[in-house]
Amino acid sequence: MKINVLMPVFATPVPWLKNAVESIIYQSHYDFQFLIVDDNNPRGEITDYIYGLTQRDCCVNIVRTNENKGIAAALNHGLQYCNGDLIVRMDADDVADPDLLTKHDHYFKEHPDRHICGVQIHLFNEKMDWYSNHPTEITRSRALTMPGHWFVNHPGIAFRKAAIMEVGGYDPTSSTLAEDYALWVKFLLHGYTIYNMEDILMQYRVHPKSFSFAPDRKSPEWHEFLKNQKDLLNEH
Repeated sequence: MKINVLMPVFATPVPWLKNAVESIIYQSHYDFQFLIVDDNNPRGEITDYIYGLTQRDCCVNIVRTNENKGIAAALNHGLQYCNGDLIVRMDADDVADPDLLTKHDHYFKEHPDRHICGVQIHLFNEKMDWYSNHPTEITRSRALTMPGHWFVNHPGIAFRKAAIMEVGGYDPTSSTLAEDYALWVKFLLHGYTIYNMEDILMQYRVHPKSFSFAPDRKSPEWHEFLKNQKDLLNEH
């Protein structure tokens, strides 16, 4: 199965970026294209590094946005260049398990009727050492009864290209809020079920700029956005 790994990059510390990139380049699965979206980074250490990758590894392709409009817009830009059957999301400050793509390849071959599958993650920093434990199956009705909105992880998730194109990609209006949750809602509204593997296949770096774990960045607008998204599941 041909896989695209889609990773947007903007202002990521280069040591973290290198760890993320290397974890994808050295995957055990061989048939993939690593698509890095340069989200209009200023010329410098980041761009020198990512564009240098194309000289050393044939699986890497770089596309650049004309303007930095946030992660949702960057991801939609990258989707235009994905030509595989399966798209796997990667963040520029995380570290993928070497078998991430192999596990997804096997999963979707074994379940041809499924379209979206997340993985469990290990959240870490100098003070945190914690693991996610998301349910194996999320339907629209189940999402409505869950107390929160965190039932699948964005890093490491895979979806069939046909599915994300059907729902229209990411919602650009959520670029500074919760573009991932907005996408999950779109999938659920279109009748898709979201699945999670039990395998821990992503090392998720928690730091002050990690939106989901930075209370000072969770504004009332952010909470209102999440509420409105969940209301959509109930209204339609």
